[in-house]
Amino acid sequence: MRQPVVAFLLACCCAFGASARDFNIHCNSNLVAYWGQNSLGATNPGENQLPLDEYCDKEIGDVLILSFLSEFNADGLHPPTLNLANACLTTYENSTLLHCPNIGRAIDKCQKKGKAVILSLGGASGVYGFNDDIQAERYADEIWDMFLGGYSHTRPFDATVLDGIDLDIEGGSSV
Repeated sequence: MRQPVVAFLLACCCAFGASARDFNIHCNSNLVAYWGQNSLGATNPGENQLPLDEYCDKEIGDVLILSFLSEFNADGLHPPTLNLANACLTTYENSTLLHCPNIGRAIDKCQKKGKAVILSLGGASGVYGFNDDIQAERYADEIWDMFLGGYSHTRPFDATVLDGIDLDIEGGSSV
């Protein structure tokens, strides 16, 4: 029953391996930071996370993980649910899919500074899983088209191409 998840993982790994920036897996000083859930605001009321590109300007890390694409909605009937807390609230017309061109520009700026920017799928309260291999492969294609090197009319970060995908499957899977 794990085959759908493996098929999805393989598709995502191929995408990440082709475009990683200055991240060096053999280096012992790489720093990875999650961004997008306004953790600062949760622990310090009245304060909010900085815009993504400000973290790149401050040299916070080598890899920045956008968190989270929290609901897969792999049925093909609804778009995936992207949750970036208060960083983006605009959606495409007649859709629940976030449209965040400002974050796209920030990602581009970070990538020009040699940072890898990837998207985390899942999270502690995510809703995810696949019914079969075909559904997993279709979903991998959808993620490729929306966030990586493919094409879609609805790309949350416009033409920006992320460097890869992080699988944060904390709650397990029904498959």
